[in-house]
Amino acid sequence: MKFGLLGYGFMGGAHLAALQCIDGIAVTAVATRTRPSTDSPARGNMDLPSGPLPESVKWVPEWQKVIQDAEIDAVDICLPTNLHKEAVLNALENGKHVFCEKPMALTSTDCADLLEAAKKSNRVFMVGQVLRFMFPYRYAAAFVKEVGREQLRGCTLQRSTGYPGWGGWLGKEERSGGAILDLLSHDLDQALSLFGEPQTAKAISLGPVDTMQAILHYPDGLEVKVEGGWLEPDTPFSANFRIEATGESLVYQDGTLSRERGGTQVTIQIPATDNGYLSELTYFVDCCRNNSAPDLCPPVESALAVKISNLLKLSREQNGKEMQCRT
Repeated sequence: MKFGLLGYGFMGGAHLAALQCIDGIAVTAVATRTRPSTDSPARGNMDLPSGPLPESVKWVPEWQKVIQDAEIDAVDICLPTNLHKEAVLNALENGKHVFCEKPMALTSTDCADLLEAAKKSNRVFMVGQVLRFMFPYRYAAAFVKEVGREQLRGCTLQRSTGYPGWGGWLGKEERSGGAILDLLSHDLDQALSLFGEPQTAKAISLGPVDTMQAILHYPDGLEVKVEGGWLEPDTPFSANFRIEATGESLVYQDGTLSRERGGTQVTIQIPATDNGYLSELTYFVDCCRNNSAPDLCPPVESALAVKISNLLKLSREQNGKEMQCRT
């Protein structure tokens, strides 16, 4: 399969490194405004593997021309979020399979348009909800299934980092959607994946710079908290969670995964080879080769994460107003 990569910044570099590890995949063209070098692309808030760009890869400044290349089978979209809708629609219309970085788009209306276009296209469309493919979060899904829904007592998902100084567009809400949509939608998607759609949700700010503490309420009484956001620029990246069940908890803290029961803590070994970006793109490639739906990461749930994110932005603006999620 031949891939075109749209965008070669922080995420584009991570995606290229992953694609270069998949047998039978060739990235033949990269679209970015300025000619990239063989060096690593711009860095972000994590030390991710980054694929150098071989001289053999064609550089195209206009992403539309990569999509129009008849030899390319699939595109990987790592453009600013405000360009996702146009790029996805264009790619589907040109018969490409489409992998798009999260969030799917800025609004639920845009997401609905993309879902409809994907349905008509007979092509694979998937959004990069990478947590679904990372070992600690896959283990969390197995833990929830093991203990049973009726034994769950609560969950807190946390994610924060310094205000993004890379890329130049992330800090502009009209382009990224802000911290809730761009960053915390990771954990909102996890809540949807683990527990389903909440009945109601509300959020308040945790203070500067662009932060949130949200509570998702479920019909059976379960409460899930999602908190964090963009903090002061020098704040290091962190991602943690805690799932409470009757008599036992699963905790992911500072890169360590453990189960706690009766005062005893057992560490769960995270494989050294764990690479969510490689796993999600390998899965996407398999779906393309088999022309099968991405059931492990369905775009309808990615659209729901956008919906919940925007409801929580409204709730935060209204000092924690309870928002109805289910219609």
